Amino acid sequence: MLLGAVCLSCTNKRQQFRPEATPDKELTIIGGGDTVTMIQVSDIKASKEQTVLEVDSTLDIDSPLSQSEIENYENRVRMQRLPNVSITYADAYKIRTQQSVYSPETKEIVFDVINMDGPTAEPEHYWLKQWKNGKWVDFPFIDNLAFSGVGYDLVKNDIVSRSIHMSAFKYPLKPGKYQVNFYVFANIYTYCNLTEENILSIKDTEMDEAFVFKVLPSTSDSIRILFENHTNLDVQPIFLPSISTDKLYMAHPFARSGWTGEADYMRSCACLKGGEAMLFTIPVSWDVNKITDKNYKKQFMAGKLLPGKYKIGLQLEIYMDTEFEVK
Repeated sequence: MLLGAVCLSCTNKRQQFRPEATPDKELTIIGGGDTVTMIQVSDIKASKEQTVLEVDSTLDIDSPLSQSEIENYENRVRMQRLPNVSITYADAYKIRTQQSVYSPETKEIVFDVINMDGPTAEPEHYWLKQWKNGKWVDFPFIDNLAFSGVGYDLVKNDIVSRSIHMSAFKYPLKPGKYQVNFYVFANIYTYCNLTEENILSIKDTEMDEAFVFKVLPSTSDSIRILFENHTNLDVQPIFLPSISTDKLYMAHPFARSGWTGEADYMRSCACLKGGEAMLFTIPVSWDVNKITDKNYKKQFMAGKLLPGKYKIGLQLEIYMDTEFEVK
């Protein structure tokens, strides 16, 4: 399976994936663009079924905490899964092959990615499954395959086409049923105001459609962030929520770290099925003594969030699939 992605910006949305470099001459490359990032398939083990990646302990990307403190997630942020959310946007995103039936000699399969009514998202990568012995199993890529591509913003009501090149797979198509799996990446935000007495959401920044994303009114001890999945799709928060301002990238040392171990942790326990929700509770104060970097310790010396306006972010992978037959 593919869980790598193309990243053309300075964000750390994919910095958890850093496969070992392989000389270009050893790779088969699918796709293209003026600016590309290579992702080697054979080195990427993680999937939405939550297989754990091998972790490079040097990848403390931007966190002011020690690695041991980063790993202590339960003492930083409380996550509470909430069931029985109404499904009102069943297919916020969907994919469909341009034909329902293909021949075994097919060299390329084109499918459309459609943003029906979800937030703006970036199309990422596909993989195939084959129906065998009463279950879906992976249809394997060739060894040392790499993808290349460019970023694209899939806005609401937009459609983009992607090609599946059969040369990328170990085996030719045989008669039977197949499934295309695909995911898009979305970066969503909302705002809140923190005072000495309470925390209030800024209403016109709340998301309230296919996904609900907002800060719940509360006392000023913790920021309570609600995320609801009103689709039929599996949705994976990649990291913990971020807390920033319009001018400051990282305002809270216990929020999103961008570290690969944090991504593994979220994949192990925070994937939301259709009709599920998650409540994140992040304390507004922290122990300055646990911050090891002297510059960060100075930055976070207050030990708490000061009154003001804060930007809350969440990075998502949204999965979808469609089927076709080979006859």
